[in-house]
Amino acid sequence: MISRRRFLALSAGTALLPLFPSFVGCLHAAEMPSKLAVAGPPAPLTMPLARLGKQPGVTELVPTIDVKQWRNPDIMRTWIVSGEVSVVATPANAAAILYNKNVPVRLLDVNNGGILSVLSTDTAVTSFKSLKGKTIVVFYRGDIPDVITRYLLQKEGLNPDTDVTFSYVDSPFEALQMFLSKRADTVLLPEPAATAALMKGKSQGLAINQIVLQEIWERVTGRSSYIPLGATICQAALANDHPQLIQAITTAIGANVSWINAHPAEAAKEFAELFSLKAPVLQKSLERFPIRRTPAVEARKDLEFYYSALMEMSPKLVGGKLPDSAFYLG
Repeated sequence: MISRRRFLALSAGTALLPLFPSFVGCLHAAEMPSKLAVAGPPAPLTMPLARLGKQPGVTELVPTIDVKQWRNPDIMRTWIVSGEVSVVATPANAAAILYNKNVPVRLLDVNNGGILSVLSTDTAVTSFKSLKGKTIVVFYRGDIPDVITRYLLQKEGLNPDTDVTFSYVDSPFEALQMFLSKRADTVLLPEPAATAALMKGKSQGLAINQIVLQEIWERVTGRSSYIPLGATICQAALANDHPQLIQAITTAIGANVSWINAHPAEAAKEFAELFSLKAPVLQKSLERFPIRRTPAVEARKDLEFYYSALMEMSPKLVGGKLPDSAFYLG
């Protein structure tokens, strides 16, 4: 029971509330958005996010899911900084850079989306060490595809600045086209583009050697965990104001990963257009390289190892330091 004195105190306080409308707003939970904008690149790490609209746990809270696609990391950064999107599939290092630059984002999970491979029609290229003296076409200069290739070359005893020539293009699609048109004999490609190159090359009678960077990573680092190339981040305000929605999103992403891995044929039909590929190509890629995902807090140890590896190349690659514990939602 509230005493008379307590009642009068509360009444006096509430009588002043009209004078402080901002305070009144603080007494109410932030209104749930009617639309959620999410984004990702044309890579497998986007697929679980793009299926959020098929999960009732999410759509019961937010009826409209707007899925956008970025094809350049700079576009992704612009969208998240401006608030144009609320949840983004992104390179894991870009998530750290944003956070360390005081962009209010939080990490939901990491994954192996977009597994990288070196493909070559040069019969001499059978290992990373055999890239010495060769030219390799690489996309996203200065970003993770470029950096992780240089890191692994170093660990294999090569100097990436002098032993290998890097020829840069703007996108993996350009690298794929150069390879299939025989304008380049050695390229770095992500999934599912690498599988597309293998299947198309086979139909053209090309003998192609494939070096999967994940296998090199495991050997040179002694770690069996996957390279956490991809990540899912959200706006910190969304996490703070709507924890129920964030929980629904993370649960839905996990469920979508399980569904995609269990139904590669159906998933391929659903997302072939996203990658501008035929469904059988995407299906083959998903069968060869299932999506592996780890929630943020559970991934911290492996992610910090990965970030530390990148910092050996340049601290700028993760924004100068390891993100603190507030970065990891969970």
